[in-house]
Amino acid sequence: MFTLDEIREYAGVDGLTSPAAEESRKKYGANVMTPPEREPLWKQYLKNFDSPIIKILLFAVMISAVVSVLEGSGLLDILAILAAILLATGISFCNEYRSSREFDVLNARRDDVAVRVIRDSHPKVVRSRDIVVGDLILLEAGDAIPGDGWLLASNGIFCDESAFTGESEPAHKEIGEKVFKGSFVTDGKGRMIAAAVGDATGMGVIAAALGIDHSTRTPLESKLENLAGRISEFGYVMAILICSTLIIRGILVGDVTGFNVATANHVLSYFMLAVVIIVAAVPEGLPMSVALSLSLAMRKMTRANCLVRRLVACETIGSATTICTDKTGTLTKNQMEVAGASVTSPTLPGPVPASAAAWITLNAAVNGTAHLEEQEDGRARAIGNSTEGALLRWLRAHAIDYRQLRDEHPACRQILFDGKRKRMSTVVDLDGRRILLVKGAPEILSGLCMPAPNLHGVETLASRTMRTLAFAHKEITGDDESETGLLWDGYVGIRDPLRDDVAQSVTRCQHAGIRVRMVTGDTPATAHAVASEAGILRGGTVITGREFRELPAEGQVAAAASLDVMARAEPMDKLLLVQALQETGAVVAVTGDGTNDVPALRRADVGLAMGIAGTDVAREASDIILLDDSFASITSAVWWGRSLYENIQRFLIFQLTINFSICILVLAAPLLGYPEPFTIIEILWVNIIMDTLAALALCSEAPHPGLLDRSPILRDAPIITPFMAVSIAVTGTFLVVAGLLQLSTGFLGGQTDAEIASVFFAAFIIAAVINGFNCRAMDGRMPAFFSGNPTFFFVMSGIVVIQVLIIQFGESIFGTVPLTVAEWVTIAIAAAVPVLVLGFLIRSAFACHRASGKIPAGS
Repeated sequence: MFTLDEIREYAGVDGLTSPAAEESRKKYGANVMTPPEREPLWKQYLKNFDSPIIKILLFAVMISAVVSVLEGSGLLDILAILAAILLATGISFCNEYRSSREFDVLNARRDDVAVRVIRDSHPKVVRSRDIVVGDLILLEAGDAIPGDGWLLASNGIFCDESAFTGESEPAHKEIGEKVFKGSFVTDGKGRMIAAAVGDATGMGVIAAALGIDHSTRTPLESKLENLAGRISEFGYVMAILICSTLIIRGILVGDVTGFNVATANHVLSYFMLAVVIIVAAVPEGLPMSVALSLSLAMRKMTRANCLVRRLVACETIGSATTICTDKTGTLTKNQMEVAGASVTSPTLPGPVPASAAAWITLNAAVNGTAHLEEQEDGRARAIGNSTEGALLRWLRAHAIDYRQLRDEHPACRQILFDGKRKRMSTVVDLDGRRILLVKGAPEILSGLCMPAPNLHGVETLASRTMRTLAFAHKEITGDDESETGLLWDGYVGIRDPLRDDVAQSVTRCQHAGIRVRMVTGDTPATAHAVASEAGILRGGTVITGREFRELPAEGQVAAAASLDVMARAEPMDKLLLVQALQETGAVVAVTGDGTNDVPALRRADVGLAMGIAGTDVAREASDIILLDDSFASITSAVWWGRSLYENIQRFLIFQLTINFSICILVLAAPLLGYPEPFTIIEILWVNIIMDTLAALALCSEAPHPGLLDRSPILRDAPIITPFMAVSIAVTGTFLVVAGLLQLSTGFLGGQTDAEIASVFFAAFIIAAVINGFNCRAMDGRMPAFFSGNPTFFFVMSGIVVIQVLIIQFGESIFGTVPLTVAEWVTIAIAAAVPVLVLGFLIRSAFACHRASGKIPAGS
């Protein structure tokens, strides 16, 4: 960035000509920050293959390829598994790519903001991206500062630099002081000269130095990796077990007699069966289940004002155990409002005010420079001083038009607010009388009034952390315009109120076992009051950033555990807090809007940036962007995140029950002398096609209110809970026993081996589909039967229809034979009733144990 003297020497102070502006753009660049270098699309796609489950599937493809070479067949196995892999990775890639595009569009809007400059000696409006080094920029209240530079003129300019400093109070700027890209003019007028644009600005340098990185492994990723390891071990153990058992059996019955062709054929068949076991053990539908769940959750969260930039963050937010939130704009409206006053309401003053309320109304309307800008949503945004804006909104709420009052009573003379005087004065003409209106700090105005007022009411509002403002007036006699001998009219209390739904949302988070902590640059007194009103302060400590950072590392971890509020926090304090909380095992979510929040956003398990007030750098560092900057949106994100995790668990019960029973059946049937229960094509239908469809059915389950009635799942908790393990084992064992009985006796129907096998295959699939109803109610309560997930019924009905078609018409491919209507009715009853009863008994048993406290909620 140029110094003030250097930029004056380079560009002067009268504005650039168009040719000079173009030369400056070529020499110093455009006012656009270079986005972080993104990996090529092919690399982004290949990252999806890093999933542990995908790796197991790729290994299964390799094994299937070896078998295909040895047998001269089996190409269908390879193609089917590859299709499952490509479908799952493709869904994840497409969703993240779409989210990235939406994010880029959101950022591009920032560079199209209109900026007033002096070009060719005339005022001109250009886009922010077209500002160049040396441009003379006109500033007034409400403007975003488009680049780093120096003030050449300042008429009471105040800048909101909270994105850099974390301070909620605007900073007063004098001529010759620096101003920064990403800050906002809250009051006054002036001119600045751009000394750095784009990547050369302070914000651009910080963004380049940070190198946004997301290397933290999420809870879901860790749990799926552990699950993949356990599934691999199970498959390998089963494969080794069946190979060993069959070889021993072959020796005993005379099939394995030495090194000869017959023995080699038998051993090869044993190996093929072991491969089938490994393929059957792998949950091919799981990557699809995860991808679909994340995709559905991402779309729902976007509708709930949460733009997901990193797909797996959908689940991570549901695992959050603590939320470190900003105050301004997230908990509060970031809009000052009158919250208390010495009068009941403002009153139209008439030609001459006749009451204290009327004098306050006239003073609030006329003695100020702010304006209100009507928004599309019906709200009014203050242009100018935020305190004056609060007064104007107060009048507006009582149907009083400040513009009309200003037109009727134009200012004869006006003295703007001064930091030393702490008051503002305006002279107006009322029915031929000259009246001096004064507003300012109560302690200052009270000393100028006769008689001196009682400030007890002011002190009461101040104790509630309100910014107090007093009003007084006097009639000017002769030439005496001195601000003495004033008549006290009253006062108001102004503050940035909490958003309407914040207290309720904080309570919901706490009820869900999530601890909410507030980190703010405000004073401890203000932070304490806001945290108490929001319900955040619940017996924990209030500590300043300085006190926290001066503690040793062990002390910070201990202090973080009991901390509810951190006041006077500096940029690195939030990062230290996040690190300390993670040391305690917490899954930490962090909200932030400024450049100073980026380190904490990056380090957090899930970073949430503000979509409206957030800087480009903060949003680039985040995992989720809150499009409405509201804390309530975080609660919605938690709800959807927990629903996503539960839906994945639903599918795991469904598929692992099938995989467990298939593995045992494939192992047990040959050992007991029964025919092989499944052909390769049948296993592929069950493990890939049917399970993929079931993933769509179970992952469409709508979230239920009970998700926010329990504590978060711990980071190191296995994804397979005791309830799931028992359900898989009990239901799987039933399918194995019933299946072996059918294969050995044909008790459900069938005379020939082909008929018995067809009845077995049909009953197995129907039982698996019916078990899907048990999976829907895995938390012990059946959700809304149809409206909760209509997709489930359509998909599961489709699976049944396909299964009927396979049995009735698939003889050439599946080796099945048609069944009679009576046999189908018998199969439906025999498969449905026992499975539903088993599911009910398991849920009831766990509900009793949970009620007795022997099993924690969510297990």
